[in-house]
Order: sequence, then structure tokens, then C-alpha cells
Amino acid sequence: MIPKKHSNLRTAKFLYLRYWRFSSRRIGSLQDWKIQLIFWCGALLVGVVVELFARASNWFTDQFDTLYWKSHYWPFLITPMGFVLIAWLMNRFSPAAQGSGIPQVLLVLKQRYNWLRPSFLSLQVAFFKILLTCIGLFSGASIGREGPSVHVGAALMHRIGLKGGLHKRYVDNSLIVAGGAAGVAAAFNAPMAGIVFAIEELAQSFEQRTSGTLIMAIILSGVVVLMLSGHYSYFGHTEGSLPISSSWPAVLLIGAVCGIGGGLFGRLLILGTRGMAPYLRRHPIWIAAACGISIATIGFFTHGETFGSGYAQATALMSGQTAADWTFPITKLVATLVSYYSGIPGGLFSPSLATGAGLGALIAKAFPAISLGALTVVGMASYLSAVIQRPITSFAIVMELTGNNHELLLPLMVGAFLAHGISRLVQPDPLYDALAHGLAEGRVHPMESEAGKDSSSGQQTRSPMP
Repeated sequence: MIPKKHSNLRTAKFLYLRYWRFSSRRIGSLQDWKIQLIFWCGALLVGVVVELFARASNWFTDQFDTLYWKSHYWPFLITPMGFVLIAWLMNRFSPAAQGSGIPQVLLVLKQRYNWLRPSFLSLQVAFFKILLTCIGLFSGASIGREGPSVHVGAALMHRIGLKGGLHKRYVDNSLIVAGGAAGVAAAFNAPMAGIVFAIEELAQSFEQRTSGTLIMAIILSGVVVLMLSGHYSYFGHTEGSLPISSSWPAVLLIGAVCGIGGGLFGRLLILGTRGMAPYLRRHPIWIAAACGISIATIGFFTHGETFGSGYAQATALMSGQTAADWTFPITKLVATLVSYYSGIPGGLFSPSLATGAGLGALIAKAFPAISLGALTVVGMASYLSAVIQRPITSFAIVMELTGNNHELLLPLMVGAFLAHGISRLVQPDPLYDALAHGLAEGRVHPMESEAGKDSSSGQQTRSPMP
């Protein structure tokens, strides 16, 4: 027989434990709050760093423009020297900073290549990614800062997770995805675009795609940019509408042309990058110098239109301040290819948006009764979708960058999905996946390297790609 006193104590203890477990489920455990705090602090840091990166990029771009307008011959000195300096610094201190940065993030999200994370997602790589991209913009390269922002954001969040001592499964994927998406959100001041980018391009599992913590991190990075720079649309606000009943021939034509152009660009970029890889390893300085001279020459004959990210050119085409010229989309496409072939860091988003704006404004000439700005925006979304083969990300980004004109939502979707379908016929593999595959070729884990040595010949065998 249990005394009544002890029975009451046991009942009280039982009720207390039930209450504690119920409360813990509601407010979360200490580990849950630690995870949330690290995600939030990381997102705030990504927002600050990417905003400072954006301001530095704009400053370096303005300095190049100032020198160019003083003398159109300055790029023949500045551009090759800048490319050579970037190639030397990158090969000497941070080879992993090469290219866009999104392929590196996609590669380290694969479980097989997680051993590359310390080298691809280090703070040194993030620092040189920012520095070298800024030097590239000062040199007039046809690059953007959005891809590098994804790389920088993923690197920062990954390092913060490691320093915070989070469980490996959180550091492995969730922080990298959140950091990369927060980089997009902060670079464009477009939180919704960051969320869609995380779902469509970076996320690898259903749990990540539905993570409220990840979404909150992306929104926080956008809030930081909003606090530092105020509310703005990257390309301003687009007025006008495209009634689908009367404008569908123009929208379909833009989607088809941009699909062919974007698919061709992606195919040339992938083939050219693979073909240039052996020469870049042996002669990086000479390749950089040759590409720099080519960029300066293209810019000289296009009166400076192909230099830089293309933001100013796209904005002018949208507003009608600049008349559409058939040479601009072609020369901008070529300048972007040459810039990427050189191996210097830099993104593809902004140059692709500028090329798409050129195609959209050019086709709009055949439809004078339809809004020029609206068709230009459709061209931007369609061409970006054809290049990266991510249609939802493309029209979501363009919607936010042009002021969220919801009257253009349906035409943007139609153009983006049509361009995506046609692009797949020209280039079957998504661009960033193919570039990540190229990065992975020849990279073998040290343990696999030892296991792959033939016992009789001692030769190393390459591990197959997944």
C-alpha cells in the first residue's frame, strides 16, 4: 500500500513532466531555438554583406564608366590588365572563386562531393569572390554580381553553422540552401525571388522546401537590404498591360526567339567552358589577356553598350529612352560568353536580363500598338528562363525587379515556360547543373583515389559522375 503522501508526489511529478513536454513542443527545445537563432543571425549577416557588395559593385562600375567617357580608348588598357590581375589573384589565392558561384553551391549540395565544402565554402573564397567580381566590373567585364552573391551567402551561412556547432545534417544542406537563397533575395531586394530560387534551383529535399526557418532567413536578409537602402525595384516600375487576347502573337514570338537565343547561349557556354578548361589550367594569364582585349574591342565598336552588367541598358530599353538595335542582344551575348570563358568570377543573371530586354524591345518594334515596356519585360523573363532553364524563378525574379505589375503575370509565365521548352530542345541539360558537372569532372575524393589505384599498375581511376 503506497502512502497517500508519496502518491500525491508521484502524481504531481507526472503532471509536471506532462506539462513540460507539452510546453516544449509548443515553444521548442533549446536546440530548436539555437538553430533558429543561427539561421536568423546568418541571414542578417548575409543581407549586410551582400548589400555592401552591391554598393561596392555599383561604385566600381561607375568608376569604369567615368574613365570610358573620358576616353573610349581607356578600356584597351584597363580591361586586359584587370582580367590579368584577376586571373593571377584567383589562381594564386582562391581558385574556387572562378565563375558564377552557383555551380559550386550545387556541387557541394551533392552528398558525394561534401568533402569539397571546406575549399568551396571558405571565408577566403567569399572574400575573393567579392573582390575579384568588383575588379571585373571595374574592368568592364560583362558580368553580374547575383551568382557571386549566392556563393558568398552560402559560404557565410555554412561557416556560421560550423562555428555554432549545429548538428551535421543542418549544416550540410539547410544552411547552404538558405544562404544561397538569401544572397539572391538581398542582391535583388526580392525576397520572393529568393524563396522560389531556393525551391527550384537549390533545394534537394521536400523537408527543405517546406522549411519555415529557411523562408524566414531569406525574408530577414531582404529586410536588412530594405533597412539599408529603402524600398526600391531593381529596374523601376513597369507600366502597361498585355491583354492576352490581343498580345498573344507578340508574347509567343518573344518566347520562341528568346528560347532559341537562350538555349544557344547555354550550349555555347557549356561547350566553350569545357573546351577552354585545359588551356585555362596551362595558360590562365594569356587567356585572360586575350579575353580582356576582346571585351575592349567589342565595347569600342558598340560605343560602350556591352560593358558591365547591362543594368543601365536594360533600364533604358524598358523606358524607351534607347531605341532597340538588333546588334545589342548579339554583342551582349558574345561579350558575356567571352567574359565567362576567361574564367574570372561573375554572374549571368544581369547580362542575361539585358540581352533579353534587347530581344524583347527589338520584337516590340513589330507591334507598335502594344506596350514597349511590357514586351521588354517579357523578353527579360523569357531569355533568363531559356538560359538557366528555371521558368518559375525567372518570371518571379522579373516580376519583383520590375515593380510587381500583376497585369503582366500571365504573359510572363507564358513567355518563360515557352522559352524554357524551346531551350531544352537546343540545350537539354540545365546550365548550372552542366557547369557543376564540369567542375566535378576529375575531382576524386582522397579516399576514393586510394581505393581506385590498380594494384598491378598503380594507376588512379576516375570515379564516375553520379
